[in-house]
Amino acid sequence: MRNERINRRTFVTVNIGILWEIGLLCVLTSCAPYPEATGRRPETLPPRPTERQIQEELKRSTAEWAYQQGLQALEREALEEAIQNFELAIQRDAMHLRAYLSLGDAYNMQGEYMIAETYYNKVLYYDPYSVPAYTALANMNAKMGKYREALSLYRKVLELDPANQYAREQSEQVTQELFTSYYDQGIMYKDAGDLDRAVVELQKAYSVAPNLELAIEIGDLYLQSQDYMMADSYFQQALSQDPEYLPAIIGAGKVQMALDHYHEAMNYFKHGVQTQPTNQEAKKLFEQAQTEKVRRTLPPQYTKIFSAEQVTRGEVAALLIVDLNLEQEFPPPSRMVIISDITTHWAKSYIIQAVQFDIMKLPPDRYFRPDEPIVKGELAFVLDGLLGQIGAPLPAAGVVQFHDVSPDNYWYDAIRRTYAAGLIPANSDAEFGINNSVSGQNMQEILAKVKKML
Repeated sequence: MRNERINRRTFVTVNIGILWEIGLLCVLTSCAPYPEATGRRPETLPPRPTERQIQEELKRSTAEWAYQQGLQALEREALEEAIQNFELAIQRDAMHLRAYLSLGDAYNMQGEYMIAETYYNKVLYYDPYSVPAYTALANMNAKMGKYREALSLYRKVLELDPANQYAREQSEQVTQELFTSYYDQGIMYKDAGDLDRAVVELQKAYSVAPNLELAIEIGDLYLQSQDYMMADSYFQQALSQDPEYLPAIIGAGKVQMALDHYHEAMNYFKHGVQTQPTNQEAKKLFEQAQTEKVRRTLPPQYTKIFSAEQVTRGEVAALLIVDLNLEQEFPPPSRMVIISDITTHWAKSYIIQAVQFDIMKLPPDRYFRPDEPIVKGELAFVLDGLLGQIGAPLPAAGVVQFHDVSPDNYWYDAIRRTYAAGLIPANSDAEFGINNSVSGQNMQEILAKVKKML
């Protein structure tokens, strides 16, 4: 208790001393009023700001005000001033996305594309669906000549805003520029004989703007390079879009012929002829595929026929079936035939077909006599009947005056028609040569005339 009373007295004494010192200091310094100077009026205080001035000052301190100042500077192309104002707007509001976008525009105008891209991407970071940001990036890439990137970005804009006409127009323009760039480069390589580089550039063009004509052009290049799988893939792409597109049909047929798939090649070329009956390329390719198909499967005896002094009945059967491609002209035979003397003959299959198609007659004894030379009278009869069967009958002819061909001869009418048509020549004005044999060379000439009538 005693100590507490001592402490209280000490505290009171100290505080009184402090207060006395403060009072003395006040008297000696500022607490005493200054005497007014003689002949001098007191300074007036500045006027209080009006409400409008206060509001204006508040407005000038906002992010939006700084942003608008930046836009005005951007319109004047005062780019540094614009950048400062946009940065000020972002300092005042870190989420002012329009300021980021316009800051990107300002740097874009300065040619600082990497910095501009950073600010455009900043907008997309906060707003992944920002059409203005994607559009700005697309425009900048197009300006830099990066057409593929620009096209991708314009397509993104159209994905977000399908009705965006500007993006659609720009997309079409960039597509054309990009396509032309790749295509021209590809043609340059092609003309220089560099097919590998040519096909790479043309594929780029195709990826930008696929079309039937370019698909065929690429397919043809692969065909020249003997890359048949890739060639066929482009022809098939074209056919999937238009099954009647003749260049694709012909291209696909060429691939099959290069692969020695002659049956498939013939089907394509036949389809081509059906699509455009007047197309000579399809017709020639069909005949070529037909010939190659036959040539690859023919027995060696067949290739010697045209050099023979006398052509036999079996050889004529083979020539008619193969050289005139009669399998394509007649439906599959429905009747079986039994021929006694061709079991081991090299032309057995052709002879059977000739008899089944009723092109050549089988005598009642069922002996075809394949190695017997054919005579001119019988050949006239065979050809006359064949042309009538396939819908190309020979026209009627007048009376012939050959001493070796009587009107009651079994072959008389056929001889008249084939002679008048110029298929089989006579020995002379008076003699046809009805029982004369036919050489291989004569047979080749006769078949060439028959083909023109089909």
